[in-house]
Amino acid sequence: MARELVDLSTLDLERDVLPEDELRTMLPHRHEFQLIDGICHLDLEAGVVVGYKDWEEEPWWGRGHIPGRPLMPGVLLAEGAAQVATILMKKSEGWGAERFIGLGGLDKVRYRGQVTPPARVYFVSKVGSRSGNRIAKYPAQAFCEGKMVMDMELLGVLL
Repeated sequence: MARELVDLSTLDLERDVLPEDELRTMLPHRHEFQLIDGICHLDLEAGVVVGYKDWEEEPWWGRGHIPGRPLMPGVLLAEGAAQVATILMKKSEGWGAERFIGLGGLDKVRYRGQVTPPARVYFVSKVGSRSGNRIAKYPAQAFCEGKMVMDMELLGVLL
């Protein structure tokens, strides 16, 4: 089992710490691909961010993945984690809020559990390394019901 980037039980996750308008400026994703409902922890000194997504009883992906037993697709876990990492990259690397960071790659992706609706998924990312002035590699994880369900390293590319 991978080591948790942060112990969620030690954090106050009950309130959003980033205003909605700032969050939506930093993340251009909308409609089905708006995978972050809020940022509930942001510590730039420690280099850690925590965001979340609340899935209702019948999410849009549940009808086809998997009928009768909805299971959150792993690719959506990776995308949600990438969106949270984007917030941290923009804040930590000094990349402007309105600039676009593309997903350049994923390394060491491991799925360690399932997400079934209804559920709240927490996405965590931590400052990693930077290569030049356009590329950053950050670790990221997803948690549901207190358990790590995914961990990975992602490559963000400032476009």
